[in-house]
Amino acid sequence: MKKFKFIAFIFAITTIVPILQSCLDDDENPSDLLVISTINMLSQDSKEFYFTLDNGKKMYPGNSQGWSNENWVEGQRAFVIFNELEEPVNGYDLTIQVKGIHPILTKEIVTMGEDDNNEEKIGDDKINATYMWINKNNKYLTIEFQYYGTSSKDKKHFLNLVINDKGKAAPTADEDQDEYINLEFRHNSEGDYPQRLGEGYVSFKLDKIKERMEGKKGLRIRVNTIYGGLKTYEVKFH
Repeated sequence: MKKFKFIAFIFAITTIVPILQSCLDDDENPSDLLVISTINMLSQDSKEFYFTLDNGKKMYPGNSQGWSNENWVEGQRAFVIFNELEEPVNGYDLTIQVKGIHPILTKEIVTMGEDDNNEEKIGDDKINATYMWINKNNKYLTIEFQYYGTSSKDKKHFLNLVINDKGKAAPTADEDQDEYINLEFRHNSEGDYPQRLGEGYVSFKLDKIKERMEGKKGLRIRVNTIYGGLKTYEVKFH
């Protein structure tokens, strides 16, 4: 498991404002750890939950009752700030005391085709993908990104992972034999003024392309980068 020391500022996905600035103002501790994980509900009728790390390990929150008033949903990605506890819980790799949970924008893949009117909304404004990875069970692609904008709450940026079928006929033999699935990371700034560089994280569910993943090595992601124009990045499945 990768362990990250507490991060004082992480920019929000849609408004580029700090979301972690004050989460440990009163009891910041150098032993606090920060990870990205998936929230899993114990049952449909319960508000109890646990976390699955991207390496497949599971963390049980010993103080989950203190977070039961939150409306968590199955599959929500989140930053979790925590301390490790010594008491083991059967079926889990770690028992933790949760110090903070900060949701990460978690979205489905969208399709852009001839009959769709969503191309303008999806946009293609410049954005950097500074790091991307797929979790161990190949259910999520997570992208660390940068783009320019303001901190205005009236300007919301839209991010999408896109299957671009616009102008395409049936797949060719070459496309069928390609070892990677071609997708596009798209950004719509909604006309926001490029005042400052913000950064954040977004996770995309891969269940929409699950059948296409059979026999493939990974994803090839097209990005309209800030300084280098169009680039493609390859990220492998596990």
